[in-house]
Amino acid sequence: MQLDLRTLFIVLVILYACLGFVCLFLPYRMPGSHAVTNWGYGMLALAVGAGGIALRGIVADFVSIVLANGSILVAFLFVLGSVRQGRGPGSSPFGWSVIGASVLLLAFFTYVQPDTRIRIVVSSLAITLLVIPPVSALLQAVTGASRRAKIFTAACLAAVGLVMLVRAALTAAWGASMDLHAPDFLQFASNLLFAVFAVLATLGVVWIEIEQLRADLARLAMIDPLTAILNRRAFMLEYERELSRCTREKVGLALAIFDIDHFKDVNDNYGHLVGDQVLRRIADTLRASLRGHDVLGRYGGEEFALLMPGADTAAAMTGTERVRLAVGERPIRVGEVSIPVTISAGVAAFGVNGSDWESLLRSADAALYEAKRGGRNRVVAAQGPPAALPSSS
Repeated sequence: MQLDLRTLFIVLVILYACLGFVCLFLPYRMPGSHAVTNWGYGMLALAVGAGGIALRGIVADFVSIVLANGSILVAFLFVLGSVRQGRGPGSSPFGWSVIGASVLLLAFFTYVQPDTRIRIVVSSLAITLLVIPPVSALLQAVTGASRRAKIFTAACLAAVGLVMLVRAALTAAWGASMDLHAPDFLQFASNLLFAVFAVLATLGVVWIEIEQLRADLARLAMIDPLTAILNRRAFMLEYERELSRCTREKVGLALAIFDIDHFKDVNDNYGHLVGDQVLRRIADTLRASLRGHDVLGRYGGEEFALLMPGADTAAAMTGTERVRLAVGERPIRVGEVSIPVTISAGVAAFGVNGSDWESLLRSADAALYEAKRGGRNRVVAAQGPPAALPSSS
């Protein structure tokens, strides 16, 4: 069977170009992410390089050897930019040094001392070196939902480097025909394996992007978009989790409900945009004032809820009072406007002021009402179990 290398490279041009355009026009690319986009440019650079090699003997050697191989090497800078979010292909001095040295050597062994074997060794070793940074970057970022996808992509890129390393070693040992398109099992097999692992790595990058998109969507479903803390649904899930843990470990669990004093006046006097800024600043202050294992959420409107695992009533009162003082310590500045803001809070302890979420919340709400009725800007603890809900007639 004839191993037609020219036909193989023509097929690779089509393959790499298709992969590149698919990556560039994926409909579900993450906003602000350049991972798949950079990878697409890398595939197009591979297509250009494979096209140049396919035209060997038809166009000038400078195009089919120096520029073609240079384009293939540049593709790996786009690959690096893909796995390093926010880093473009121009941000790799090591990569450009390898490419520059390789292009000079390719030109030397094309025009000054023609040697196909050395050119193959040089280009293969250059690819092996250029694969190392993206593989390293992927393995260093093996965390979160895309962990398996990153390991898979790193393995595929490492396989590309290994194929090129073996190609360089065997070419150095066995030599190569002066006509690159002459039947040669080693060159045919190595280029075919390169393409297979490039396709698999492309699937890996798309997999990474999908996993990160899914993680972002899951996070957005749990986070209040205005204050960047847990929304009500996520807070309730955390409550169920903490209640189960605290019951199992036989430790306390307390709930505090915060309400911003006279928040309606802020919206009426300064507008809702300023009111939104106030909500954000208060959420930031609350978050900075908590213990590491406390759970904070926006319960609705200007109300915030705080779970304090392991806290009894006394400890919960101390922690909630600390939060209240932190909020009222200094006015909130929004532009040129300085707005004094205070909060009121009601505290209830699980098992003392309620044995389920509804009763615990009623107790905390009743204590919050007492804090507001008592003049606001204070913390009140619930007294005894909650009052029974009025029966319907």
